[in-house]
Amino acid sequence: MKTEKESIAVNKQQPAVEVDSVSIRFMLPHDGDSSGPGKKGLLARIKPSPKREFWALQDVSFEVKKGEIIGIIGSNGAGKSTLLKIIAGIFPPTRGRVKTQGTVAPLLELGAAFNPELTGLENIYLTGSIYRIPRKVIREQINNIVDFSGLEKFIRVPIKNYSSGMFMRLAFSLVIFFKPEIVLIDEVFAVGDEVFQQKSFERILSFRKKGAAIVLVTHDANLITQICDRVLVLSDGKASYLGGAEEAVRHYRHLIQGGEGLDAKRQEPPPEPESKRWGSKEVEIVSVDFADERGQEKKEFLPGDYFEACIRYRSALKNKKPIFGVAVSTIYKLLIYGPNTLEAEFPEDIPSSGVIRFIIPEIPLMEGDYLFSAAVYDETLSKAFDHHEKMYHFRILADKRKEFGSVRIRSLWKMEHE
Repeated sequence: MKTEKESIAVNKQQPAVEVDSVSIRFMLPHDGDSSGPGKKGLLARIKPSPKREFWALQDVSFEVKKGEIIGIIGSNGAGKSTLLKIIAGIFPPTRGRVKTQGTVAPLLELGAAFNPELTGLENIYLTGSIYRIPRKVIREQINNIVDFSGLEKFIRVPIKNYSSGMFMRLAFSLVIFFKPEIVLIDEVFAVGDEVFQQKSFERILSFRKKGAAIVLVTHDANLITQICDRVLVLSDGKASYLGGAEEAVRHYRHLIQGGEGLDAKRQEPPPEPESKRWGSKEVEIVSVDFADERGQEKKEFLPGDYFEACIRYRSALKNKKPIFGVAVSTIYKLLIYGPNTLEAEFPEDIPSSGVIRFIIPEIPLMEGDYLFSAAVYDETLSKAFDHHEKMYHFRILADKRKEFGSVRIRSLWKMEHE
């Protein structure tokens, strides 16, 4: 007969999550299909739009033991977020199966169940009921949730008046206080300020000590190597590597050097399509390309490299001065920098066609993938002529420095004797 300690040891080795030969298929419109929001006539109702198969994941298998952290990395569109949603039960797999043992905390689309008309406090009870948490348990944890979020002064305010940061902090605090046995994390460590991020990070690690299984999707290679026991690398919807964290990161970087993820035609379909381009087209952005100091087109740079974005345009304006602007964001849509030409010494009448060059002599970004927006507006910045929202992508490669974060700030270290 097994002792209690032996039973616990055996139980810890049982997988909390089993993903067995999972594939998922979406049916998407053909690339040339013109049907869409603007096609609403009788023909559109009678004649169904042609569809094509899109396999977001194909034959993916792995398990996560209790007390283990598994990281999932891969380029945009590799299927990472889709895989988490399948484990969470949001998407059913087309083929294969997923088995979980224990309560699941999906830190994916935080706050999806919130009602903006209700207060923060009311939303805690509402979301708890949706997750089938007994009201008694919510009452026991309510002070801890509010204290952790740091929103004591605003907890009785309708959340429609919250900033996006306050909204996410409340949602994150709510989910992690229900003692989950399986935690699914999709890039949520960008929530809140640095102090809140550190608290959240420590809280997640405390789940591991209590035997929770954790699946982490992130683009942060440093985080992956620091905390993950094993790492799954996804490439084009398939498992490309599963093993040690440092080996997995090296494997992923090898894929990147081969061009993985840059301008991939394969895009993971969003739950709801969103318009990435809008405007009157009185001034039209024809193309956006990235280049080095020699004018050579490229999309991969090192920290400190010369960076140039060449924005080609056509204009039908007369006696009006358009304002060009750009924005650089992280891959999870956090804005880093967004300048414009409002103060630039451009002529009132610009040529009917030309190139606007946006130059950063030494790009201060660190390793990672970045999204680039380009736009042109009227002088009041209220009318869009042509806005391309996060339609472009470039990459900063790793160099030899051991630093952390998204931006490299010029700094010095000094030591002085007392």
